[in-house]
Amino acid sequence: MVKWTVELSEYGIEFHQRPAIKAQVLADFVVELTYDEASISTPTWSLYIDGSSTSMGSGAGVALESPQGDKFEYAIKLEFPSSTMRLSTKHFWLAVQRSYEAQDEEMAKYFLKAKNMLENFEEASVVQVSRTNNATADQLAKLASSIAAIRSRKITFISLEKSAIEEPEEIIFIDPTLLSWKEEIIRFLTNGVQPENKKDAKVLRKKTSHFVMIDGELYKRGFSQPFLKCLTPEEGNYVLREIHEGICGNHLGGKALAGKSLWQGFY
Repeated sequence: MVKWTVELSEYGIEFHQRPAIKAQVLADFVVELTYDEASISTPTWSLYIDGSSTSMGSGAGVALESPQGDKFEYAIKLEFPSSTMRLSTKHFWLAVQRSYEAQDEEMAKYFLKAKNMLENFEEASVVQVSRTNNATADQLAKLASSIAAIRSRKITFISLEKSAIEEPEEIIFIDPTLLSWKEEIIRFLTNGVQPENKKDAKVLRKKTSHFVMIDGELYKRGFSQPFLKCLTPEEGNYVLREIHEGICGNHLGGKALAGKSLWQGFY
């Protein structure tokens, strides 16, 4: 101890022996850090069950839900004769705890089996819920009890999204090119179709005198310029973008850009 005291003196460290722990301090420490088992929450699994008995057979529905919300669903078809005795949840729980004695020998065996299975869990409780809150297990049970009737049949499940008496909406497909400015001119030049209104018909005849159809395409003609190919709004937008944004294009104004498209042979 003297040797270590000399060695530690260089660093200003002093050694003190640990005194005995007082009994009251130890008792307070144990009380403070002792956890109540009731305060520790244990993850709980929920098991929903229901049964169904029909003339075709009996079945059980089981829906198991984990603390994390995962669900496991089972539709169990009973291939053996099952008891149809009805028993309240309260009487079942009392029978498992040996506080209620079943009058039926077969039911007593089920009680004993259930009690032995429940002993594998740290804690378990049985609660009766309404059919609304137990819809999943109820549906599974009904499905299982009807399997015998549909087992040998081929059944197609169909989901109907709307009523059969609901009239379907009429869908009309419209060609975008028919809505362009040149359609009226094309119909007049090819088939002679003109508006019923005489004034509108006169305006159309005057307008079409500057256009001509060549190989099924509409062209605008002039006195001192070549034929210009008429474009739809979509086609015209594409041509203007190519002239404006092309590799050899330049940033022209709107009027200059329209003039340049005319020189390229488009109208």
